[in-house]
Amino acid sequence: MLVSSNVKAAETLLLLSSDNPAYQTVATSIISQGPTIPIDTSYPDNLSNNTTSHLTGYSLLITVGSKATEFAMQFAAEDSVILSTFIPSQGYHKLSEEYATQLNARRISATAIYLDQPLERQLKLATQIKPDLKRLGFSLGPDSQYLLPQIESAAAKMNLSLTYQTLTLESNPIQRIQPVMENSDLFMVIPDQSTLNRTTAKWLLYMSLRNRVPLLAFSQNYVKAGAVAACITTPEEIGRYTAEQLHSIMQGTVPLPSYSPYFTIITNPRVARKLGLKIKTADELQQTIVESEAR
Repeated sequence: MLVSSNVKAAETLLLLSSDNPAYQTVATSIISQGPTIPIDTSYPDNLSNNTTSHLTGYSLLITVGSKATEFAMQFAAEDSVILSTFIPSQGYHKLSEEYATQLNARRISATAIYLDQPLERQLKLATQIKPDLKRLGFSLGPDSQYLLPQIESAAAKMNLSLTYQTLTLESNPIQRIQPVMENSDLFMVIPDQSTLNRTTAKWLLYMSLRNRVPLLAFSQNYVKAGAVAACITTPEEIGRYTAEQLHSIMQGTVPLPSYSPYFTIITNPRVARKLGLKIKTADELQQTIVESEAR
C-alpha cells in the first residue's frame, strides 16, 4: 500500500546523524541522483535549540542514520513525511514502535530504506556458500527476537532446519551458542546490540574455525576478521536507492519500508579454503543472487 504525499520541493531537509564519512557519502549520492530540488542539509546537534520551530517549514525530512531518524520522529511538523535511510531494520522497527502514538497524532507518514539485508537474500548466499546446507544456526537477542517468524518462513521455503538460541541480557552467549555451532552446517550472524559485542564476535570466529562451520556475517570488517562471506549495502548503493525512492515521493506516493535492491557480496577465500569450501568468486555469487531475485 502506498501513502499519498503532498511534498513541495522547497520544503525538504536532509538530516544527517553526524558528519561521519559514510553519512556524507549517502547524502552526496541522494543529492546527485535524486530530483533536482532545493534541499537544506543539517545535523540534529545543530537544531537542538527551538527544535520544533526549526522543522516547522519542512514537509519532507530525509534522515540518514538512527539518530537523525529519532530526532525527526520527535520533532517533525504535522502532516510531514519522513524518509529514513541508512538505518538497520531493527533500529527502525524499534523507533517506529516507540513513536507510533506521536506519529499518528501528528499525521506523519514514515518510511525507511534499511541498511541490512532481507533474510531471503542472506539464505540464498548461505546455500551458495554451502550447497549441501541442511542445518542453519543462529542466535537472537532482545532486539532481534522478533525476526524469528521471518527466519522460520524463509528457511521453510528452502527446506532448511533451524538450530538457534534466544539470548537474554543475563545469558552467557558463548555457552549458549557453542552447542548451536556444533550442530549447524553454517552459522548466520544476526546483529543484536543487546547481546552481540566485540568479545562475542571474536569467540564466534574462533568457534567457527574450531568446528569447521562457516560464518555468514553482516559487515566487511567481520569478513576481514574471519567470516567466510557477507552481503552488505554500501553507502553509495543506499544513496542510489534513496534517490530513486525520493523521486517516487515527489510524484505523490510514499513507498513502504524496504531493503535496497542494490548490494555487494564480500568473501574471504583464505578462510573458505581453511574450512574446505570451494566457493565462487564474490562477483559470481552476487550475479547468481541478482538473477534469482529478478525471476
